[in-house]
Amino acid sequence: MASRVRLDPAQALHFGMQALGGRISIPLSAVRDRLTALSEQVALRIEAASPGVRIEGKAHALGAPIVFSARVDAAGVRVQGERRTMRIRLSEATLSTDDDAPGPLADAIRGGKIDTENPATLIGNMLPLPEMIIEAEGQYIVIDLLKLPAIARDERLRTAVAAATSYLSVTGIEVADDAIELRLGLLPGGPKEAALSTARAALTPLIHYLWPGGRP
Repeated sequence: MASRVRLDPAQALHFGMQALGGRISIPLSAVRDRLTALSEQVALRIEAASPGVRIEGKAHALGAPIVFSARVDAAGVRVQGERRTMRIRLSEATLSTDDDAPGPLADAIRGGKIDTENPATLIGNMLPLPEMIIEAEGQYIVIDLLKLPAIARDERLRTAVAAATSYLSVTGIEVADDAIELRLGLLPGGPKEAALSTARAALTPLIHYLWPGGRP
């Protein structure tokens, strides 16, 4: 079983001090460590390709070894209602396999029958997408961060995260000097959105108490 990579108190303090300056820098080395811990069936490598990153990997699919790579660029988090969405662009995608690899997928790759110009559409057509991916078309994937499993299954946590990000959120993402730079902004959805998100977070415990199905 893969070991878990944890954020130690010193790192948390460092990120907190950076946030006060409106910017957080995450070394790509930390991301690589995380990918190593999570990757059991897929070997992944990430390198800076400013303003985004390039991800390369190798996996077995339908009995064939598949080597893939793509450039990944991400925009900031959009705050709107009960959604916190991030738009991710996949471009410069490549797929390759061995000359003697068996199976229909390997044949399609060798024959140039797979549309690597629109990798998001390809992913959406080939794989059952998790609920957090609300759109996958062309070169773009849109993720709702509030539908991440750890957040989505806890309503109180979800409303708390929504309230917090309505006051301070990531407005831009850029890779420089082998680190991911997150630019932070105040009231990304405006004062009205912040007030509504705060009201939802405040009322959720009361609703759980008054609504019979919500009481322990």
